[in-house]
Amino acid sequence: MAKIAVICEGQASDGPYGVDILTRKLGHSLVEVSTASHPAHIKIRDVAEHRIGFPMDKAIRSMGHIASADVLLCFLESYAIFPSLLKQKKIPPFSATPLAMISCWLAEEIRYLPAAERKEIVRKYSGVDLNFVLSENQIDILTDSGFDAERIESINFGFAPETFSFNPRAERPLALSAVGFDRGRDYKTLIEALRPLPIELHLYTRPEIISGLDIPDNVHFHGTVPFDEYVQVLHSSDIVAVPTVELAYPTGQTVALEAAATGAALILTESKAMRYYFNDDTARFVEEGNVDAWRTALNDLSSKPEESRALGSRAAQHVHEHLTYSHMWKSIEKAFKARGWIAQ
Repeated sequence: MAKIAVICEGQASDGPYGVDILTRKLGHSLVEVSTASHPAHIKIRDVAEHRIGFPMDKAIRSMGHIASADVLLCFLESYAIFPSLLKQKKIPPFSATPLAMISCWLAEEIRYLPAAERKEIVRKYSGVDLNFVLSENQIDILTDSGFDAERIESINFGFAPETFSFNPRAERPLALSAVGFDRGRDYKTLIEALRPLPIELHLYTRPEIISGLDIPDNVHFHGTVPFDEYVQVLHSSDIVAVPTVELAYPTGQTVALEAAATGAALILTESKAMRYYFNDDTARFVEEGNVDAWRTALNDLSSKPEESRALGSRAAQHVHEHLTYSHMWKSIEKAFKARGWIAQ
């Protein structure tokens, strides 16, 4: 099987984004260097990377692994910048090894920039042979900015089914929950929709995300919680709301996938990116920023428990059949094989 060098935040051996599936289920060998741990090493790394504006430490220390690897995989996108620049300068071992990356924010960050700035970003990533994006709508944004369409593929993100499982007979003591703290969340709309309703929301996010909002008595703010408690929250919630603004990437998809996997009914903000993951049969979509529409959706699902459970059951079946981490990494493996980078 293939030897794949990995550069990412943390350790691939810990399984971020399910990358260890490449080894555990698909039989490939993942090679990587350890994250800096000695205080002097950390200080030198932080100063150097702050000055140049992107990670470089792991790429330099991975050169021995890269020289013997079939593919170099970087995630997320900032870890691919230094290898891309070296590949463009034909510096071995980067010059001889296919370079792939998984990008999350690149399309969102580039789409509103002036042409000159977009051109510079395209130049930085020109050594990347294959860019995996997490929703198909990002392809047009990137190609319009100057990226090569032949070097971009859309894959679906996934979740860990061994952690987020579905039991149709499980008790769900939390009527409604909302979880998450990325920049795409729109809790203002959700809270205003809930304000006059006899529905209690359990809200898990960072304090600064809701700073300045008038929180009514029926919203219970819990802050952020450990991962094990987060898992329990999703398994215990009848309905999980993921209010967002429209971004190029599917903001909120992690919580949506993991909540759906447990059988929670989803209320999602309508967006192009999220429509690649769910449809009207597996989630309730609501117009962005529309307080009245959110209020109607919350009231409808909360007052119709059988409909809510049915929606959650369909969502669980959908994600377990199509959107696990195994599906995600098999898509990546398939793309590597199609390019002849690893054996069929």
